Amino acid sequence: MGSGARGLLVAGTNSNAGKSTMVAGMLRWARMRGVRAVPFKGQNMALNSSATVDGGEIARAQVLQAQAAGVEPVIDMNPVLIKPSGKDRSQLVVLGRPAGELSGDGWMEGRAELLETVAGAYERLAADADLVIAEGAGSSAEINLIGGDLANLRLAKRTGMGAVLVGDIDLGGVFASVYGHFKVVDPVYASCYRGFIINKLRGSAKLLESGIVELEERLLTRCFGVVPYFDLRLPGEDSYNRQDWVGVKERDRARLQVAVVTLPYLANFTDFDPLFLEPEVDVFYARSPAEIAGADLVVLPGTKATVADLEWLAGAGLDRAIWEHLERQGWLLGICGGYQMLAGEIVDRVESGRGRVRGLGLFDAEVEFTPEKVTKLIAGVSRFPEGEKVSGYLIHHGRVTSKEAPLLFVDGEEEGSAKGRALGTTVHGLFDSDPFRSRLLATVADDRGKRFTSRVGYASHVDGELDRLALLLDAHLDLSALLRL
Repeated sequence: MGSGARGLLVAGTNSNAGKSTMVAGMLRWARMRGVRAVPFKGQNMALNSSATVDGGEIARAQVLQAQAAGVEPVIDMNPVLIKPSGKDRSQLVVLGRPAGELSGDGWMEGRAELLETVAGAYERLAADADLVIAEGAGSSAEINLIGGDLANLRLAKRTGMGAVLVGDIDLGGVFASVYGHFKVVDPVYASCYRGFIINKLRGSAKLLESGIVELEERLLTRCFGVVPYFDLRLPGEDSYNRQDWVGVKERDRARLQVAVVTLPYLANFTDFDPLFLEPEVDVFYARSPAEIAGADLVVLPGTKATVADLEWLAGAGLDRAIWEHLERQGWLLGICGGYQMLAGEIVDRVESGRGRVRGLGLFDAEVEFTPEKVTKLIAGVSRFPEGEKVSGYLIHHGRVTSKEAPLLFVDGEEEGSAKGRALGTTVHGLFDSDPFRSRLLATVADDRGKRFTSRVGYASHVDGELDRLALLLDAHLDLSALLRL
């Protein structure tokens, strides 16, 4: 472990048990106490990803965790990323760069060889940190997968990390689930468990006390605490989290209506998290022409399968609905894959292998997919609205050549397209930039006869939520003992 940095694996009884959030809170707690802690997830499967300072690509969850820790995100924090790109097909990203396409069977056969790559990334992080807090994947007791495990107990055994198991009481059966996780895996791996946490309790913790005592006695382990169910508005990792943002407030047509088209392979839906926080904006996900009919702004989001999602769009009648939306003086924004769909022609022999495909033809532009993937952080200024500073990140194979006016200037070069009320960009994370988001939404609102004044500072909101999370964990967990594991 290099310098001797300590390592803790936060494992889970299931997906959405709260591992990502728990790790972020622990990292912020450590930062508050002057401990240099860093996040790690050996293998993640997600369509939400981001560029890193060292020019690679990792899952958005680890980027948020790096923010919680106060460190820059680097590729070693998530050395293996799997991005679904079709039925039984995914792109494999290793150490921040594409490393081929996977089928389900091919992945099962090949991933055991990646353990040393993952362990090497962990050891590099540990060499420059006081503490590594690692996030497990799914359930840590998938005995059918443990031979190729890159994120749970096999990794913990290889690196010497102790593991704490997070049990989700909201699903029910948490005592049986925790007990089963300790007992069903091989004792060689089960020995990595040092205790458990019960998460998402709605009600009194006193009702659990006798069960916790009995479980501790049977397993010869300890419970580090019971965390109540709490509402946080933080960028999410997967579709579970996306649903947490929906239906927060009742729709009001007087507010700005923003429809995000729910593509089958929708990626980087964290692009829209800042919009959900705006009190004068209603954001909703849409899958049919009827659902976008009343929108002021329709967004075609990023996707990991541009051509496949373009065909789905036509099959759902949304291609015609988008043209009709513009004819009704509505606004349209395409982001990355959604922007690519708005071009006249797409040449794709990389992602789908379909060759030349007709786009929606909204922009006088052509897209060509190349084997080399662009992954980088960017900063620039907007042309529309004029002169606002923007930042974000690029993750794409498809390069757009447009004859339209640019939407942005990035690194001194024109980027994106702006044609009337139709806008397009390859940049993710633009709405995180408060001035740009505020000016763009105000422009749309004014054009649609509505009022909009932004009152949200997105970066400060996220930072405040991380502080709140750390304080909540401090109140309900024995974090000092836990991080000594």
